Amino acid sequence: MTVPPGVTAQDEAGRLWDIVWLLRFGIMRSRPGCDRTPFALYIRNDNRRARLVKLVATCGPLDLDDQQPAITVLMPDED
Repeated sequence: MTVPPGVTAQDEAGRLWDIVWLLRFGIMRSRPGCDRTPFALYIRNDNRRARLVKLVATCGPLDLDDQQPAITVLMPDED
C-alpha cells in the first residue's frame, strides 16, 4: 500500500510492518487448517483521520509451477 504524496508521518515500511504485525494476530485467532484469514487495520491516506481497511490473507502454493507455501495479502474482493 503506497503512501500518497504529502501525507505526513507515514511510510511504506511502517505500513508493511503494521500489516504483518496485525496479520500475525489474525493468524493466531484463526482456526487450525484455515487457509483464509480476514484482518483489518487503520490507515491514513491523507492528513486527516485514519480509516479502517479490511484485508484477507490466504495461504497456499506460491505458483502452479512452484508449490512452496506462501502467504498472500489481498483486499476482500480480490482473488
